Amino acid sequence: MIAEEPHPRIAPILAVGGVIYRLQEQGTPEILIIKKRNGFWTLPKGKIEPGESEEEALHREIAEETGLIGVIEAVGETLRYPILKGEVEYTKQVHYYLVRALSMDLYLSKAEKIERARWCTIPAAMRRIHNPRLHIVVFWAANQLGVSLDTIP
Repeated sequence: MIAEEPHPRIAPILAVGGVIYRLQEQGTPEILIIKKRNGFWTLPKGKIEPGESEEEALHREIAEETGLIGVIEAVGETLRYPILKGEVEYTKQVHYYLVRALSMDLYLSKAEKIERARWCTIPAAMRRIHNPRLHIVVFWAANQLGVSLDTIP
C-alpha cells in the first residue's frame, strides 16, 4: 500500500480585532460592540492585508467598520478557530488589542455590513456577546481596565 501524501499545510487567515473603549464621565469604561447584518454582537475585527503591519490593519479595520480613530494601549489575546470557506477548512487567527477611542463620532459602514454599534459597560457587553471565545477577550480587557471580574455575570 502506498502512503498518501499529506495535504500541504494551509496558512492561517491572519486578522486583528479591537476592544475599543471610552470612559464615562464618572470614569466607568464602556466598550464598543457592533452587529453585522444578520449577525450577532461582536467586536470590530478584520483581515490583515498583504504588506500591512498588525497595527496598521487594526487602525484601518476600526476606521472602516466604525469611523473611529484610537490609540493602542495594550496587546491582548490571540484566538485561533476553524472556519469553512467553501469546502476547505482554514484556521483563523485573530490578535486583539485594547484601543482607547480618540474620536466619538460613529460611522457605520454599509460596505462592511455594520448595522448597529453600541457603547456598553463591560457587564452589558458580556450579556450581549454570545460567543464564548469573545468572552475571553472581554475578560482580558476588563482586567486591563481595572474592572472587577466579580461584577461580570
